[in-house]
Amino acid sequence: MEDYDYAAAIIHTRERLSALGVTVEAGNLTNAAAVGITEFVWRNGSIEDAHAGARGRRNKLHDGVMFARNTWVYHQALDAVNSSKQYALLRFEERILDRELVWPGTAGTLTQFGYGALGEIKKHAKNRVDYLMYLQERFSPEEFLLLAALQGFGASDHFGMPARAPRVRAAMDRLRGKDHEFLERLRTDYEIDFSEILKQAPAIVHDDLPEVERALLNAPYELGAEALDWFAWNLVLDRHL
Repeated sequence: MEDYDYAAAIIHTRERLSALGVTVEAGNLTNAAAVGITEFVWRNGSIEDAHAGARGRRNKLHDGVMFARNTWVYHQALDAVNSSKQYALLRFEERILDRELVWPGTAGTLTQFGYGALGEIKKHAKNRVDYLMYLQERFSPEEFLLLAALQGFGASDHFGMPARAPRVRAAMDRLRGKDHEFLERLRTDYEIDFSEILKQAPAIVHDDLPEVERALLNAPYELGAEALDWFAWNLVLDRHL
């Protein structure tokens, strides 16, 4: 760790985040740090290995469950970086590694969803939190947030980042049938009839789009893992279309 050029990393991260609309002055650096912590400690780790392949199918750890869990973990990370308490990151670690806590948006626990990989999940999370605490102790509050956010650079429009809101608003236009270019491109480029996809949508998509929009912007796990699985497996949230 001592050989790493933290000063250069801080400068680079500040410039990259500023280009994305993330600054201390904008008041959203803590959000970006929470995204980075979620990626670093949870999302891009042993839980993703458990999610992939046969183990994930056996444990019913499908994309909707991951969508719900990742966005919930983000909120726990945000609480930690906003906290003035000395050991907030340890409380974050304890909460996300609680084996009996029912994951919001699901009916299962870490014990169930992570079965067969619980040791690896715990080791990965603890090692990453230890490193974050080292950074928190060594650097100023702003520098720590920048270094934490560095871990989420691949997620410019993930939940918690500025580009998320326009992405969700675009999805709502698609669900309301207002994005004719999107519908036509699905037909011509992919031979997909979006009306057929909509037939498989969860009831809330048909009954309460304002609530869908609110949840996708603020707390996706409140929609439930099964509804989120539908969003994970179609193109309505795809930013490239």
